Amino acid sequence: MSRRPKILGGERRRDLAVLVALSFGQAGAMVATAFATRDVFVVLRGGGEAMPIGALISIAAGGLTLFACRALEGRVGERAGQSYAAEIRRALFLHVSQMPLSAVARRRSGALALRYVGDLAAFKGWIARGLSRLISALITIPSALVVLYLLEPLLLVAAIGPLCAVMAGILVMSAPLGHAHSDLRSRRARLAAAMAERLPQGIQLRRSGRLRTELRALKGWSGEVAKAGVRRESLAAAVRALPDAGAGLAGALCLGACVHLGLGIPEAVAALTALTLVAWPLRQLADVADRRRGFLVASAKLDRLLDAPRMPALGRPGGRPNAPAIRVDAAEMPGGTRLDFVLEQGGCRRLAGPQGSGKSALLLTLAGFDAPIPARRIQVFGRAPGALAPGEVLYLGRPAPGLAGSLRREATLGIGRRPDDAEIQGALEAAALGAAVARIGGLAGKVAEGRRNLTASEQAGLLLARGLLARPKLALVDADEIGLGRKELGRLLDHLTSLGAAVLIVTSDAEAALRLGPAILLERGLAPALKAECDL
Repeated sequence: MSRRPKILGGERRRDLAVLVALSFGQAGAMVATAFATRDVFVVLRGGGEAMPIGALISIAAGGLTLFACRALEGRVGERAGQSYAAEIRRALFLHVSQMPLSAVARRRSGALALRYVGDLAAFKGWIARGLSRLISALITIPSALVVLYLLEPLLLVAAIGPLCAVMAGILVMSAPLGHAHSDLRSRRARLAAAMAERLPQGIQLRRSGRLRTELRALKGWSGEVAKAGVRRESLAAAVRALPDAGAGLAGALCLGACVHLGLGIPEAVAALTALTLVAWPLRQLADVADRRRGFLVASAKLDRLLDAPRMPALGRPGGRPNAPAIRVDAAEMPGGTRLDFVLEQGGCRRLAGPQGSGKSALLLTLAGFDAPIPARRIQVFGRAPGALAPGEVLYLGRPAPGLAGSLRREATLGIGRRPDDAEIQGALEAAALGAAVARIGGLAGKVAEGRRNLTASEQAGLLLARGLLARPKLALVDADEIGLGRKELGRLLDHLTSLGAAVLIVTSDAEAALRLGPAILLERGLAPALKAECDL
């Protein structure tokens, strides 16, 4: 079952009902215009001096009605499309926020962002322009055919063949149009992902001698996108042009039928008016086929993303009062170690081991950021990792959350409280970030995406400041990964121990090792993993 929001959900059901009503209004205006046109030509043929006021008013009123209905149709359709796009954005963000960090990391950022841009445009376009026009065409086309039948049944017989051929042609061409949509979106996604990776590294790639190579690659990718785009647009243009060919052929056959049957000029003009009015919804129907294929391709891609594994639902947040801060039983670590240990509330331990032994992976699991490591039991305060309320577990590592925006927000992100500016300023000063604060313009100054306008030491200091502002029950600190020095690490430990927080920290600093005592040692293929001491 698809996790996509329902098209008829919420107020969109009412909007679609309004679209149906507007389509009936257009159909009524078309019928009245066709017959009023016939009545005017009857008067003209008879040379009557009386002005056909009623017929002229009907023609004018029909035109104004068509204007009003089509303008409202666009407004209501756009509102429904925007509503659906907003629901998809919400569903997509909620789903990605429940995906394990490792699953998100396997997806290229450009391709993931395309779900928010290109695919959402396809969803909105289908509701705002596709579905609304389909409803209009399904009502107005039969109404025009009824006009032909009422004028002369044989006129309907003459016109029905070309019009059915147009609809059949639209259906036949929709399959290759769908393949063209899929090919274009795949190539655009590859180009977006490649450029999202390369653009932030532009100067590095130039200085590395990669400029010509990357330009050749860009030219190749752009050529593939252009080729796929031309093919899709050629098919779409051919589909949109079919109604013009059908209307011309139907017009010729209807005029021939009028001559054969000896019908007068009024009937011939009324028939042509009906065919002219039916050409508009037929063109809309052709555009519907294009948008429908784009919608189906985007839906398939979105469904695959929404079907990606998510972290399990954890219920109401909160831990058990007397449970250990961390309990790990029979955990199979990435390096091959079998890990068993307990960290009591208020305890401080160091996690040590060679590169690739799973230290960072364990911290991410305990923080609830990633899928659980295979184990008999991994608990944080007696609950599954991630079950505690925001702010109760502090994670400081490279994947710690960060958003482009004010320094104030970046320093307090994820700590579960709102300190005042004086406290934030004090923490930043304690983290030796006074110069950085002045450089970027104070607490309201902007931190760039990925903290790119901060040096490596300033990024480490920012995470230190976040730790000094936090009041967690458990702190998980990947000190080696973020580059916390001996002095900064000591200040953070002083703060956390003064709070009575439990601390699990990855560090190779000798002074911290002496302070924290026996380490939890991860080594490839060793069991048990908990040793009395770890030699650095």
